[in-house]
Amino acid sequence: MQLPFGEWLPDQPEHNNPGATIATNVYHAQSSYKPVKGLVAYSGTSNVTQNAKGAGSFRDNTNTVFTFVATKETIYKLTSGTFSEIGARNVLLATAKASCTITVSDYANIGASKTITLKKNDNSTVVFTSTTGTASGTQFKVETNNNTTATNLKTAINAHADFTATVADAVVTVTRAAIGNENLINVSSDTARLTTTNFYGGTPLTGSDIDYITFTQFGQYIIASNGVDDPQYYLMGTSSVFVNLSSISSSGTPPVFKVSGVVRDFLISGNIAGSKNRVQWSGINDISVWQPGSKSSDLQDLPGSGGEVVAITSGEIGYIFRQDQITRLDFVGGATVFRFSVISPNRGAVYGQTVCQDNRQVFFYASDGFYQINGDQILPIGAEKVNRFFDNDLNKAYTDRITAAVDPFNQLAIWLYPSKNNPNTTGLCDRLLIYNYVTQKWSVAEIQASQIFKQFVVANTVELMDIISENLDEINISLDTPFWTSGHLYLGAIDANFKAAIFSGQTLEAELETSEREPIPGSISNITGIRPIVDAPATVTIKTRNRLADTPTESSISSMNSTGLNPVRQSGRYFRANVKIPAETIWNHAQGIDLIVAPGGKR
Repeated sequence: MQLPFGEWLPDQPEHNNPGATIATNVYHAQSSYKPVKGLVAYSGTSNVTQNAKGAGSFRDNTNTVFTFVATKETIYKLTSGTFSEIGARNVLLATAKASCTITVSDYANIGASKTITLKKNDNSTVVFTSTTGTASGTQFKVETNNNTTATNLKTAINAHADFTATVADAVVTVTRAAIGNENLINVSSDTARLTTTNFYGGTPLTGSDIDYITFTQFGQYIIASNGVDDPQYYLMGTSSVFVNLSSISSSGTPPVFKVSGVVRDFLISGNIAGSKNRVQWSGINDISVWQPGSKSSDLQDLPGSGGEVVAITSGEIGYIFRQDQITRLDFVGGATVFRFSVISPNRGAVYGQTVCQDNRQVFFYASDGFYQINGDQILPIGAEKVNRFFDNDLNKAYTDRITAAVDPFNQLAIWLYPSKNNPNTTGLCDRLLIYNYVTQKWSVAEIQASQIFKQFVVANTVELMDIISENLDEINISLDTPFWTSGHLYLGAIDANFKAAIFSGQTLEAELETSEREPIPGSISNITGIRPIVDAPATVTIKTRNRLADTPTESSISSMNSTGLNPVRQSGRYFRANVKIPAETIWNHAQGIDLIVAPGGKR
């Protein structure tokens, strides 16, 4: 009896499920499941120290690749296998000496053993302690008045080569002697009388932990925005740092916007500060022009109760996603410039980061599940398949961590998200939900990463091989692949260590489980063996029960013998087979099982 694995349908019941009940670390191809490979980092020690809030990879007109990753505070560029800060607002946090202030008040009640902790550039700390007696080392004496006490603190701090300090009106200003890429942390044990204020070496971006950063390419320009700070621009081949977009404005001022896209020759911005349902576009082929009426620049407030704008797609036409509405954007020229057509009045993208596209095909997650836009058709792709699974599995405390991207080579739409059972308690994403938009089939994978995105890979060198592995034989990326030549598009990621990575490592442990069936209707079945239809050694476990109300009985794990059979003995009315392919196994196809079964008794 042959039983294919079929389509993964976790929203369907296990019994008589039309497809597979488990499909983990695989993706569906035309006639089988194929392996998901682990991440291989191809950048070295990362200077990125915070969770990534956005990433993007772009090519300029000379086919040079530019890859960026953003934290909530600053932006980094991948150069020679290393992410290096290129900052924002024309400032690098890593090039300025961090400073802070300590204000002394009510000196008479400070007392002894109160502390001020300062962080050195190497991230170690120095503790300065108050005393009412004779001060020595890192102690400072409390005496006479606030300013004298502050002066004593200044003297103690200045005694350390890592800091310089000045005092004025009982306020100590401390500057770290060396450049660092983080703030000069100061902690007071007497916050009422030794009041501290932290300053960065440069002014960081001010978005919060939930404000993701959108990267958009407009010609040779890369635009970065978070909806809080002035949008930033980087001119590929020319710029060394991201700069306020307003600095190159020739007409009008660009708005503060959260999301953007490019439709025809216009940069379309959306979710404008103060008008979250507004879109505003630049002058035609000119991001220096934002004055309405100049070079066809204009704005439009979207009517109705569709909610704020959360995403804008790019192309000959655009789709403007609100939380509960989708509007199509067509260029018509003239005084009108764009025609706005609502194609979905009551459904939008509940999370903007769930929108991804492959040319005219757009995928998104709405309040009631997953959908695809094909032309102007909005097709439900997750109903009675994965919608309930995803809603139950998603850790809703970290929805800001979700990202989505298309793997154009394998024709997969993929969502990276944090699950409820995530072993990482910081909200780092740990699962991929995978949709093959050709076969229209789903699967899931277990990967820890910070971001996924379409990634152009630069021309790679022998030096980069050393970053991936010091041993040539241990490099998991085949030397015959296009990875080693410039400009090829891959599904990329920022891994758990904030390094650039691609899915070209060893295969992950694959797990597939058939639906629960009654092999011989009305009769107990005796299972004597399973032959997995898999081009690799696999282990098998059988789960059986006699009543649907029973908890299934699980067999011992059976390994494949030399004939391709997994000997296993189990009796029951209902059964399902669980097949696992070990990690780091080379395989290409998993199709189903051959069941060796004989009738048992009628009871």
